[in-house]
Amino acid sequence: MIRNASGLIAAMLMIEPASAAPASGPSYLGDWARADGKTHIRVEPCGKSVCGVNTWVRPGVKQEKVGDRLVLKIRRGGASHWTCSAFDPQRDQHYTVRVHVANNRMTTYGCVAGGLMCQSMSWTRLDGQR
Repeated sequence: MIRNASGLIAAMLMIEPASAAPASGPSYLGDWARADGKTHIRVEPCGKSVCGVNTWVRPGVKQEKVGDRLVLKIRRGGASHWTCSAFDPQRDQHYTVRVHVANNRMTTYGCVAGGLMCQSMSWTRLDGQR
């Protein structure tokens, strides 16, 4: 269950309006490549939330497709750290997510079922430092 949405949980990556991004220092907004090479995502404002949207999926990867999105409500958790509540409309699944950004790297840690199933994912920025 958590693996099916791991591509989006990054971005997840992420949740309060985009204004939750730091005025200085690294931001979670932008284009990211998942460390295992399976997906690329764009994290961007979408209404009062932030969305992580699959922009590329490696051929043969099941359960992920271009256009899948994760809708996030983000709260600052400290310098370069955020906590999020996320919803995956494709799978009708809710997650809790922690996000950390340092330089051009992002780490996301997402859980379902009240923390019984969790997964960490690493990301590399595709669009340069923001």
